[in-house]
Amino acid sequence: MPTEVPEDVPQDCTVYRVAKKAYIKSGGTPQSDCFADKRSEDGSSYYMSVYFSDEMELAGKSILDLQASWGKEYTVLAFTASDLRTQGERLWRDPTGGFPGHGACKRADGSERTRGQKRNLAKVAKVASELS
Repeated sequence: MPTEVPEDVPQDCTVYRVAKKAYIKSGGTPQSDCFADKRSEDGSSYYMSVYFSDEMELAGKSILDLQASWGKEYTVLAFTASDLRTQGERLWRDPTGGFPGHGACKRADGSERTRGQKRNLAKVAKVASELS
């Protein structure tokens, strides 16, 4: 286990996305709406919030802790950084002072995700095994 978190997110790092349980289909596949970017009130931060497992582990936090911080109506979806990059996404660390490991994910070209791109993310996302 590294003592420091690398600036770049390693390919094999697990990336978590928090989503409402109501948006998970009966077969366990998330709806594509789980992968929309969120805009700040001033429009400056237009990205999808994610959490990186390496930072969470260093802080002694688990997926169960992440879910609990959001509430019972939420679940946690898992990818690898490689999964997201293969889908054309860019990742970066974006500490917020809240839960450890917060990061950001956005289309590598800076555009907004299309419905098809969101569907592709839904196909590779899985509910974290600790929660299923």
